[in-house]
Amino acid sequence: MAVRFGINAHLVSTAQSYRAAGTSRYLTHLLAEFSAAPCDEEVWAYLSDRHVPHGLVPNEHLVLARSRWPTYRPAVRLLWEQAAWPVLLRKDRIALAHGPAQVLPLAWSGPSVVTVHDLAFMVDSTTFRRRSPTYLRVMVALAAKRASRIIAVSEWTRKDVIRLLGVRPEKVVCVYEGADSRHRPIEDLNALEAFRQDHGLSRPFILYLGTIEPRKNLIRLIDAYVELRRRGCIEFPLVLAGGMGPLHEPIRAHAAATGLGPEDLRFVGFVPEEEKPLWYNSASLFVYPSQYEGFGLPALEALSCGTPVLTSNRSSLPEVIGEAGMLVDPLDVAAIADGIQRLLEDQRLRERLGAAGLAQAKRFSWQAAARQTLDVYRSAAGQA
Repeated sequence: MAVRFGINAHLVSTAQSYRAAGTSRYLTHLLAEFSAAPCDEEVWAYLSDRHVPHGLVPNEHLVLARSRWPTYRPAVRLLWEQAAWPVLLRKDRIALAHGPAQVLPLAWSGPSVVTVHDLAFMVDSTTFRRRSPTYLRVMVALAAKRASRIIAVSEWTRKDVIRLLGVRPEKVVCVYEGADSRHRPIEDLNALEAFRQDHGLSRPFILYLGTIEPRKNLIRLIDAYVELRRRGCIEFPLVLAGGMGPLHEPIRAHAAATGLGPEDLRFVGFVPEEEKPLWYNSASLFVYPSQYEGFGLPALEALSCGTPVLTSNRSSLPEVIGEAGMLVDPLDVAAIADGIQRLLEDQRLRERLGAAGLAQAKRFSWQAAARQTLDVYRSAAGQA
């Protein structure tokens, strides 16, 4: 019998909401690559029967262990991963368990891997709902202590895990995320123009794409946009795309208080994966001034499309962007405004960064992420 690795994929979501971002996308891409890449072992993906990614094909090395538990409800998911999953792991003769989002089942004593995407809930708990940081702090500390190996999605996150959780450096492995192959420059100008017309974007526009939530620093981005309008140096709309995350209300209220109309400051809601390349390619500039990121996948995706990127000079973002984007202090509204103005006014700079972004993005792929993740499994299970 082949060695079996089990991964908790119940955070995969096919819903049209912010729950389909972040960890859901990480899992969806890993499972697709596990299915495509032959290996000697079997990966058992435990996931909700209601949220199986479209096109995911099980085969001799990827088993989809579906559950009818309504784990799209957080309380039910927590009960499943702590009570039901350990039983299933033993019944299915799983050699190693992978918790892909900071948590491992307390009742599992076998080899295990946990992925830590970021420790934002420890760095700034004010950007989370009141009870979430306490639960996450306890569970990530327990998981980090018990795990055979820890995957961090960037070197920044790896250092945070070592520093904040007191983990031995040799136990923590950096495995970068990647950009979907669909994120690339679109040369069909007619398709891009039709997309803009369909969305009422006849003018060039500035794009943010990601969850609408406090740590993305959108209030300061809105203030920077207002400052640019005050200077009279910009007429482009600012488009804020993405599902509404927890604590989004103050962001919407702040936008309304600017007095700008929807033709200038637009919330367009959740963007399906297949539409994202059109948004990135249609924008004149992508802005992502997040205060804290474990990786920063939207910024990488924009680079992959050849779109000039302005982002934060903090956390993992300089590591991902390198010299292919403009880095600014996310806490300085004037710096954000100055950076946007410079990029919009300097066509040569935009062209240079667009070309550099394509080269930088090639350093990251989901194929490499899946291959390295399997290597971590083998090492943790004592096979390597």
